Amino acid sequence: MKVVVIGSSNIDMVAQVSHLPAPGETVGDANFMQSLGGKGANQAVAAARLGGFVTFVTSLGNDMYADILKNHFKKEGITTDYIIDDVNHPTGTALIFVADSGENCIAVAPGANYSLLPGSITHFSKVIDEADIIVMQAEIPYETIKKIALSAKKKGKKVLFNPAPACLIDEELMKAIDILVVNELEASFISGIDYTDNNLEEIAETLLKAGTSNVVITLGSQGAYMKNAKETIQLPGCKVNAIDTIAAGDTFCGALAVVCAKKEIDREALNFANTAAAIAVTRSGAQPSIPTLDEVKHFMLEKELALSFNF
Repeated sequence: MKVVVIGSSNIDMVAQVSHLPAPGETVGDANFMQSLGGKGANQAVAAARLGGFVTFVTSLGNDMYADILKNHFKKEGITTDYIIDDVNHPTGTALIFVADSGENCIAVAPGANYSLLPGSITHFSKVIDEADIIVMQAEIPYETIKKIALSAKKKGKKVLFNPAPACLIDEELMKAIDILVVNELEASFISGIDYTDNNLEEIAETLLKAGTSNVVITLGSQGAYMKNAKETIQLPGCKVNAIDTIAAGDTFCGALAVVCAKKEIDREALNFANTAAAIAVTRSGAQPSIPTLDEVKHFMLEKELALSFNF
């Protein structure tokens, strides 16, 4: 299960607050935590902890965080041979508020992440040749995402794209995406259809007609929805005590990539990803919240969820 994640790395500056501040409001008595994040890095760590053989392609900046992140990825068992060093920009940074309810809001300064330009692809084209699945998000330049996806598709590789932050996707790129993973807001933005709690099928059909093969819409505590040409699957959410949802979507993507590197997407794959994300929201922080394969297996066993494939 060779998973290649191409995307962002950030240092997360997190403030735990009683409630998310309104415009102009200062919320005091916050608890501060600094952790390692970025959607690409989170998904790479999730895939590695959940049984994948992961290579991570990212761009790190001209500061002390570059070595900290490289060492961290190596400890997670991630191959770091294709990480790019940007001597002109700082490592990406995310400023995050997390409310006691578990809700969050995030501002990202991309820094070195925007140096992962289309011309850099020749640096890591070999790993695309060897991959079972390519995973990307939208915290790196769109032109890079598109060029990688088109190249991977020509080589017969699966492409999982998580357009977060939400971005419009042109027809050529959409046709190169095997698995499009979006939350409700992203699905609404990309499809151009307002989400109303009961129109998931309409939104998914629109995205399928745009060219992708599989649409997965994550629904937070309400579970997940998947549609392709063959079937529609609606999964309920796992009942857990959510305290921080920061890395839930990234954990879901990393988990789904591990399974779909080996087989086609199905209910079992979605259950695995849904369970991993559910465990993540019971913990604080981005990467610190991501569970291990054993933890997910144990949770699924307790909930009597099927897990027939081998890692």
